[in-house]
Amino acid sequence: MNTKKFFIAFSLFSLISCGTAVKKLAGFKNPKVEDKKELANYFSEVLPNASTYFMKVNEIGNEKEIFNNIVSGLNTEILLFSNSGEKYCYLGTEECSGIQMQNAFKNFTGNYSPCKENNSFKLNDLLNKITDIKGNTITIDDLPKADYYIFQNWNKYSGSKKKLKEDIDWLLGLKKNSNLNIEVIFVNSDMLEDWGLEEKGELPIKFKKEGKGFTMTFGELPLKTKQQHND
Repeated sequence: MNTKKFFIAFSLFSLISCGTAVKKLAGFKNPKVEDKKELANYFSEVLPNASTYFMKVNEIGNEKEIFNNIVSGLNTEILLFSNSGEKYCYLGTEECSGIQMQNAFKNFTGNYSPCKENNSFKLNDLLNKITDIKGNTITIDDLPKADYYIFQNWNKYSGSKKKLKEDIDWLLGLKKNSNLNIEVIFVNSDMLEDWGLEEKGELPIKFKKEGKGFTMTFGELPLKTKQQHND
């Protein structure tokens, strides 16, 4: 079997520092290939009258792009941007993403500033990686008007619908009780049929703890055959 192995301390370290890594992994299921319309309906049951965006690949069936999307979907880094496109980074020392999120809403200017890296990831770089349910490219003009944007990943395989609702309610509660003019943009990170994957296919994933992080080993992607692409 063709497998790929990733060390994901960068994406799960914040969960460890929050003391929730074991709980998070306990509810983790092998990702399955999903349909965008079904995912949109699923999300509307969790958060009525709200939309979700979707991750995309530029080349259908490109394994590298697909694996990158899956790993990006597991990343707990807070993706926060100004409406001018600058990415903002956390100034504190707390590694727990939950604490970083709380501090964004409590005292934004004291806890966040534009990232200092020379070639920092910009808002347009992220928007180029996502689409709406119809597959249309997203621009900043498609987003609600706000001073800042937080992009929040969600998926079906890392927990139950009840847990997803609890997480979203917590995040939107922070927003409601804050004076910060910020919008939360939800992006689904499930595997999609649109990526050239077989309907209802599944990706085996194994975790192994190594130091302060985990090694994540992917099994074989459920890619569609050439014949299926042509049907």
